[in-house]
Order: sequence, then C-alpha cells, then structure tokens
Amino acid sequence: MTGYLDLMDFIPNKVCCGKNCSSRKLNKNYDNVYLGLSYITIGSNSSKKEYSIVVPRKIKKTVRTFEVLGLLQAEMGKTQNGNLSFANNQPKIINYILNWFKKELELNERIWRWSIKLNINEPENKKYKREIETKVLDYWISKTKISSARAYPKKVTYIKNTNNKKLKFFDKGSLILEYKNNLFSQVIKSLVNKVTYEEILNCNKDLIQGYIKGILAGESTVELSKKDKKYRVHVSASKEMEKEIFHQCLKKLGINSIKYKGDKLIISKRENNIKLLNQRLMTLNPKKYAKFLNMMQQYPSIENETHYFKPKGQNVWNKIPQEKIDKIIELYKSGIIRTAQIVEKLEISKIKVNRILKENNLGIRKTKTSESKRKEIFQFAKENPKVSQREIAEKFRVHESVVLRSLKKYGFKKSKKDLLKTSAEKINQILKLYKENQKIKFNEVMERVGISSNALVRIRRIYGIDRLGHYYTVGNNPNGKNQYNKDFL
Repeated sequence: MTGYLDLMDFIPNKVCCGKNCSSRKLNKNYDNVYLGLSYITIGSNSSKKEYSIVVPRKIKKTVRTFEVLGLLQAEMGKTQNGNLSFANNQPKIINYILNWFKKELELNERIWRWSIKLNINEPENKKYKREIETKVLDYWISKTKISSARAYPKKVTYIKNTNNKKLKFFDKGSLILEYKNNLFSQVIKSLVNKVTYEEILNCNKDLIQGYIKGILAGESTVELSKKDKKYRVHVSASKEMEKEIFHQCLKKLGINSIKYKGDKLIISKRENNIKLLNQRLMTLNPKKYAKFLNMMQQYPSIENETHYFKPKGQNVWNKIPQEKIDKIIELYKSGIIRTAQIVEKLEISKIKVNRILKENNLGIRKTKTSESKRKEIFQFAKENPKVSQREIAEKFRVHESVVLRSLKKYGFKKSKKDLLKTSAEKINQILKLYKENQKIKFNEVMERVGISSNALVRIRRIYGIDRLGHYYTVGNNPNGKNQYNKDFL
C-alpha cells in the first residue's frame, strides 16, 4: 500500500514575511484531509492583516513524488521571496511538475504565471526579435499546459551577460513558472529542504532512485568526448552538504562518484555509467537522456552487458517482472477488479495492468462491432448526410469512434453542403432572396433570414454566389479591362 508524507511533519513553525523577512507565528488548523495555515501581519496604525491557505494534508509517498522533489531541489528558487518559481527547458518536465501540483496539492495549472527566458542578448532588429519571440511562444503554448492568459506582460526576456546574438535553431529557451504566494512557497521549500537534508538517506531504494532521477534531470550535464574518451556525468551542487547527500544517495544505489572542489560531483567509469543506464536514472530529461544513450554506445560491446542497443524486438529493459505479473493476477482474482486500485497498490502504469489482464483473458473486454452493424451505420449516414456522428452514435448505441471508423472504411465523406449546420429552410430562403435580387444588401439578408455573418459568408461561398451583382477584374487589370459580372446559377 502506498504511504503518505504528512505535511504536518514538514511545515515550519514560523514564516518569513516582508522585505526584512520578519518572523511571524504560523497558525495551524487541520483534520485528516486538509491543513489550514495562516499568519497575521501588523501594519501602520496597528492594523492587522491575515494571510491563509488550505492545502491537502497528505501527499502520496511514491516514486513520482520523489522525482518531483528532486526536480524542485535542482531547479526551484530557494530564496524566501514569497514566490515559488521553477524553470526548465523541457516541456515534458514542465508538464510533469504542473500535473503533480494539480494532483497532489490541488493547484490548478492555470494559477501559474510564466515567462520565457532566452540565452541571448535582446535583438536590436525588431523583425528578428518578433520572429524568434513568436517561435518560442508558439512552441511552449502548444507543448505545455500553461495558459496564454497567465503570461507576464513581458512574455519573453533576455540576458545581458552573454555574447550570444542569435537564437540557435533548436533552442526554444527556458520556461519559468511562478506562483506568488508567500505561505504556499514556504511550505513547499520547507518540504523539499527537510526531505533533502533529513529524510532522503533514510528512504528505501525506489524512493532514492526517484529523487536522484529528479536531481540528474535538473543538475546534470553529460560529457561526451570521443577524442579523449571521456564519458562522464557531472552533477552540480551549490553547497558541500548538498554534494555529500547526492554522493551518499548514489552510493546507496551502488554507484560510485567523485567529489571535486567547488560545485562538481562526477560519475565516471564504465561500471558506474552502466548502473545509471540499467536503473534508468537519466530518463526524466529527454534531451540529456538522448545524449547519455549516445555516450553509452561509445563503449565497445555494451549491448552484451545491458538490455539496451540490441536489434529491434530484443530490448527487454521495460519488461514487467514475472513476480509483478503474478501479483496483478492474484489481486484481480482476489476481488480487486478495478484497474485504478491495482495501479495504486503495485505502483505500475495503468496501460501495463490492462495489458497483463488482456493477455491472461481477465477484465472486462469491449465487444467488437459486427460488420452488419457497420454497414447499417454507413447506409444510414449516406441517406441522412445532415445527421451528425454524435447523433448516429446515439441512435445505434455505439461510441463515436465506431461511427467514424465505419464511415472511413466504406469511403463515405460528407460534401461541403452537408457540413453546413444551417437548416435547409434558411438556406433555401437565402437562395430565393438572391435569385430575386442579386444586388440585395448583405445586412438585409442577415436580418430577414436571422443568420450570422460568418454563416452567410460560408453559404455564399459553398453555393457559388459570393460575387453576385459585383464587377471585378480578372488578373492584373488596373484599367478595368476584362471585367465581368457573375450571374445567379
């Protein structure tokens, strides 16, 4: 059974507030589900103001949670400035963080403010500046769950202490997430701090692996030097104690690392890198993982020591262990038939659980739609082209995807006229008005029929009456030659 982290064990007794970081007593009000926190500040004329939040009291003690805690330790702003901030250049990691906060702490992704930072000087050429800003904004908005309405007024920022003038083709900058709530930010910073400096070395191997995954995703760089044959992973650590904790965590996973002066911790040698690979500790950051795999392929005969780099179909690193397969079947036969419950107990993905149940002929299988019903659906759609797929699905009591596949299989495609949502009665009324008077005003047609401008434009275009009663030129005729008027057909 999954355990929990009780926030009561991690929250501070006092909070820091104001520019001078004045200490204020933290008041707590809680039950078994939620935790209410508040503090009071005293302003001018002895006025009092209360700040409060309510958060879930318990967080699931899972590998995923420790991956996020590792990411936060690596990439989160640590200063007590009343702001929770996180920056990364990988959309997968940004979404991972947003999803975790939403699931565990009920913090909707739309509450985060954001901006994009580019590692170049601010361009003087306005056209180039507009071009790169449009590129990076489109990229991050399409790839992540951020809300475009929650961007800061200056959506894209630049740095001054660099000689970079041009943005590289594949560089999309880093997205900076921010949530300005002093109390919430201090709760999260206290949680991350206590897990890192007090708890992590006492956790089991799976949780340490999750934590180190997060650290490596945020703080590591892969050194691949084919010429010198240097194949190493560098881990940054701003404090000596932090570096020692990372060193001990890796040691508990059987990986030896070397502590250098300054902020570097280095993992080298073939046997250590193979352990990084087999324990999948570099997988959280797609870009770093791709470079790490490239590095590992430089070792001769590496495919013989790992389950990687083998011909297609022979890679078995993600094969579910037989003991887990047996446990899934055992739980199902014991009466736990809901996939979600099995997932929670065994901490395995829903897809894998469903796959095991299907392979062993367990679970509720969806019945396949008969060929005769597919033909019936196709025939009905052909005879009633104005009926939507949703209505057809309701009539035949099947899913909309079944209707879509049936129509695609038999090659049925609606014409542009069939796709119009305007009633046939209104369309006929419009056609009649134009037949009677080709020069009738656009607004008059809208008023008499009761139709929107967009709908009327589409109907005119599809029925080929969009130029009625108007002369226009063919090609480049500035002097008005070869003009003609289109008649009603």
